[in-house]
Amino acid sequence: MGEGWPVMGTTIVVGITFGVVARQAGLEPIEITAMSLLVFAGASEFAMVRLFSEGAATPLVIATVLFINLRHLLMAASLRPYFMRAPPARRLAAAFFLTDESFAMATSHFRRGGTSLVYYVTFAVALFVLWNLSTLAGIALGSTIGEPRRYGVDFAITATFVGIVVLAVRRPVDIAVAVVAAAVAGVLALAGASTVAVITAGALAPALAVFVRK
Repeated sequence: MGEGWPVMGTTIVVGITFGVVARQAGLEPIEITAMSLLVFAGASEFAMVRLFSEGAATPLVIATVLFINLRHLLMAASLRPYFMRAPPARRLAAAFFLTDESFAMATSHFRRGGTSLVYYVTFAVALFVLWNLSTLAGIALGSTIGEPRRYGVDFAITATFVGIVVLAVRRPVDIAVAVVAAAVAGVLALAGASTVAVITAGALAPALAVFVRK
């Protein structure tokens, strides 16, 4: 578990940033806390804050979060063989705590020959606790630290995802898939379609991977 400390540190930084940004956007503490407790997905939560601050309709917010989080279905399917013997209730609980970070760490653990599910559970629950505590800290700080992005903390979540991709690379073709998906996302983001960029790149990467393997 020692290898997970950098990811946990990033989670604290991003969680505090989320709490500050959400509070500055006008959301109430109870709303922000509920988002972190029930949604527990950094990228989706930031997207929700942005949409709410822009006055977006509730159906649009729900649809956006749904599409962004669809990648969890692929991650869950990848981990399914390791949870086959666990009771349904435990598998559902494990699915709730599934994030990009816990998926990456668990995948690395299993590839090294690990078989215990304790590794995943410990790391995933620790991330959940840290994220929610960090969110509360961000809410408490409110506007006292001004604009958090000026410290570059908004790049922390991007750096985390880059690290996750690096951990998943095993062959040259994996690098090619990541570069193509990143390029597509970057072009769409520069064109002003940030949400569509995330969805498109998230759908394109696995499709490319399957095509290349076939």
